[in-house]
Amino acid sequence: MKPTLKTLLRDPSAMTGAAIILLVACLALLAPVLGGDPNFVDPINRLKAPQAAFPLGTDDQGRDMWTMLLFGAQTALGISALCTVLAVVIGYLIGIICGYFPKIDAVVMRIIDGMMSFPNIILVMSLVGVLGRGVGPVVFGLTVVLIPPIARVVRSASLSVKSTAMVESARAMGAKDSWILSKYVAPEAVSVLIVQATMGFAATVLSIAALSFLGIGIPPEVPSWGASLSAAQKYIAVAWWIGVFPGAAILITVLGLILLGDGLRDSMDPRARRIAGLAKLKTLAKVTSKEGQH
Repeated sequence: MKPTLKTLLRDPSAMTGAAIILLVACLALLAPVLGGDPNFVDPINRLKAPQAAFPLGTDDQGRDMWTMLLFGAQTALGISALCTVLAVVIGYLIGIICGYFPKIDAVVMRIIDGMMSFPNIILVMSLVGVLGRGVGPVVFGLTVVLIPPIARVVRSASLSVKSTAMVESARAMGAKDSWILSKYVAPEAVSVLIVQATMGFAATVLSIAALSFLGIGIPPEVPSWGASLSAAQKYIAVAWWIGVFPGAAILITVLGLILLGDGLRDSMDPRARRIAGLAKLKTLAKVTSKEGQH
């Protein structure tokens, strides 16, 4: 299944998602230029409402919320990108190997099933609790959580390619397993891998916010949207902006990733496009029939 760039560019929701992510990424990269010092505390200006000096107001310690949001985007996108890349590489290798070699699959996938039986946030909290607080343990925990679904999806793609005639012919001609994996199996798993990685990226952004909200993993000196939301609990009645703006940042970022992921799935999977088209036709038929009855 090869990606259809033209289909992706014609998808308004996918383009909206891509524009949102591009905007958030640009703001994160330009945070040192557009914002100030995220750890600068100004007790005199604490809990200031949005105004000219502080466009998004200040928090309970007098820190500029605009600066906190910019550097919070750096934290969310930076950690999520690192975790996603590591999980994609490891999960991709595990998936194609397990899908091709049944003996390895019987052992490794049982471990993957056991990992997937735990809720993601519980597994991450357990790993971070054992390893201690810091960005490193958070990256390790979130990467471990992302690997199982990626490995499972890639394994399914690997299994489907393994049973095709071209692979059987190559095996009958004496081709080595390594050549078959690199020539046939690995390329076919890329499309599903990209979609799964995008969705995993969105889930990681939410997980980082949840961990920060609970005060786990991310150190206090590292700006985080979740930490800002946690601080807003005490002051939401008198300083609504402390909770609204970080929450909106999380919502918009995750929404952009989901829209982009859906667009990538539709452009790379013809079956998904057909199913979506049939669903739209059915909806249109229902609306038309209702109008005809009226």
